[in-house]
Amino acid sequence: MEIEIFKQEIEKALKTLPKEFAEKLKNIEIVLEDSAPEKNGNLLLGLYQGVPLKDRSAVFEPLLPDKITLYKKSLELVSKTPEDLIINIRETVVHEIGHFFGLNEKEIRKRGY
Repeated sequence: MEIEIFKQEIEKALKTLPKEFAEKLKNIEIVLEDSAPEKNGNLLLGLYQGVPLKDRSAVFEPLLPDKITLYKKSLELVSKTPEDLIINIRETVVHEIGHFFGLNEKEIRKRGY
Protein backbone atom coordinates (compact mmCIF):
# COMPACT_ATOMS: atom_id res chain seq x y z
CA MET A 1 0.00 0.00 0.00
CA GLU A 2 1.29 3.46 -0.85
CA ILE A 3 2.30 5.61 2.11
CA GLU A 4 -0.32 8.31 1.43
CA ILE A 5 -3.13 5.75 1.32
CA PHE A 6 -1.74 4.15 4.49
CA LYS A 7 -1.85 7.55 6.22
CA GLN A 8 -5.42 8.07 5.02
CA GLU A 9 -6.40 4.75 6.59
CA ILE A 10 -4.84 5.86 9.89
CA GLU A 11 -6.96 9.04 9.72
CA LYS A 12 -10.08 6.98 8.97
CA ALA A 13 -9.33 4.77 11.97
CA LEU A 14 -9.08 7.84 14.22
CA LYS A 15 -12.45 9.09 12.95
CA THR A 16 -14.12 5.85 14.06
CA LEU A 17 -13.23 6.46 17.72
CA PRO A 18 -16.12 7.31 20.02
CA LYS A 19 -16.31 11.06 20.67
CA GLU A 20 -15.54 10.73 24.39
CA PHE A 21 -12.20 9.08 23.54
CA ALA A 22 -11.32 11.20 20.51
CA GLU A 23 -11.74 14.41 22.53
CA LYS A 24 -9.07 13.25 24.98
CA LEU A 25 -6.43 12.63 22.32
CA LYS A 26 -4.43 15.76 22.94
CA ASN A 27 -0.68 16.26 22.67
CA ILE A 28 -0.23 12.97 20.85
CA GLU A 29 1.56 12.35 17.59
CA ILE A 30 0.85 9.38 15.31
CA VAL A 31 3.66 8.52 12.94
CA LEU A 32 4.29 5.89 10.32
CA GLU A 33 7.66 4.19 10.01
CA ASP A 34 8.66 1.70 7.38
CA SER A 35 10.21 -0.97 9.62
CA ALA A 36 9.95 -1.92 13.26
CA PRO A 37 12.96 -2.26 15.56
CA GLU A 38 13.87 -5.76 16.74
CA LYS A 39 11.81 -6.68 19.82
CA ASN A 40 12.86 -10.06 21.25
CA GLY A 41 11.91 -11.82 18.02
CA ASN A 42 8.34 -10.51 18.18
CA LEU A 43 6.74 -8.76 15.23
CA LEU A 44 5.91 -5.23 16.35
CA LEU A 45 2.92 -3.65 14.58
CA GLY A 46 2.79 -0.47 16.65
CA LEU A 47 4.30 1.19 19.69
CA TYR A 48 3.01 3.71 22.24
CA GLN A 49 5.58 5.96 23.92
CA GLY A 50 4.54 8.41 26.59
CA VAL A 51 2.81 8.80 29.93
CA PRO A 52 -0.64 7.17 29.99
CA LEU A 53 -3.50 9.48 30.97
CA LYS A 54 -4.25 7.50 34.14
CA ASP A 55 -0.68 8.13 35.37
CA ARG A 56 -0.81 11.90 34.98
CA SER A 57 -1.73 14.36 37.69
CA ALA A 58 -3.49 17.70 37.49
CA VAL A 59 -0.15 19.47 37.87
CA PHE A 60 1.79 17.23 35.50
CA GLU A 61 1.50 18.03 31.80
CA PRO A 62 4.09 16.33 29.61
CA LEU A 63 6.20 18.77 27.62
CA LEU A 64 6.67 16.47 24.66
CA PRO A 65 3.76 14.84 22.88
CA ASP A 66 3.04 11.18 23.44
CA LYS A 67 3.81 9.16 20.34
CA ILE A 68 2.18 6.24 18.57
CA THR A 69 4.26 4.65 15.85
CA LEU A 70 2.79 2.25 13.29
CA TYR A 71 5.14 -0.04 11.37
CA LYS A 72 4.16 -0.32 7.72
CA LYS A 73 6.10 -3.46 6.72
CA SER A 74 4.97 -5.39 9.81
CA LEU A 75 1.32 -4.53 9.18
CA GLU A 76 1.64 -5.51 5.53
CA LEU A 77 3.34 -8.78 6.49
CA VAL A 78 0.46 -9.93 8.73
CA SER A 79 -2.21 -8.88 6.21
CA LYS A 80 -3.24 -11.33 3.49
CA THR A 81 -5.39 -8.87 1.52
CA PRO A 82 -5.77 -5.09 1.22
CA GLU A 83 -8.96 -5.42 3.27
CA ASP A 84 -7.04 -7.25 6.02
CA LEU A 85 -4.47 -4.46 6.00
CA ILE A 86 -7.16 -1.82 6.55
CA ILE A 87 -8.57 -3.85 9.45
CA ASN A 88 -5.09 -4.36 10.94
CA ILE A 89 -4.29 -0.64 10.67
CA ARG A 90 -7.49 0.24 12.54
CA GLU A 91 -6.98 -2.42 15.20
CA THR A 92 -3.37 -1.34 15.77
CA VAL A 93 -4.34 2.33 16.05
CA VAL A 94 -7.05 1.45 18.60
CA HIS A 95 -4.68 -0.93 20.44
CA GLU A 96 -2.00 1.73 20.86
CA ILE A 97 -4.58 4.35 21.88
CA GLY A 98 -5.62 1.86 24.57
CA HIS A 99 -2.10 2.17 25.99
CA PHE A 100 -2.46 5.97 25.88
CA PHE A 101 -5.50 5.57 28.14
CA GLY A 102 -3.51 3.33 30.49
CA LEU A 103 -4.71 -0.14 29.50
CA ASN A 104 -2.18 -2.96 29.56
CA GLU A 105 -1.82 -5.68 26.90
CA LYS A 106 -4.19 -8.08 28.65
CA GLU A 107 -6.91 -5.44 29.06
CA ILE A 108 -6.61 -4.36 25.43
CA ARG A 109 -6.70 -7.93 24.10
CA LYS A 110 -9.74 -8.65 26.28
CA ARG A 111 -11.50 -5.87 24.36
CA GLY A 112 -10.57 -7.51 21.04
CA TYR A 113 -7.57 -5.41 20.02
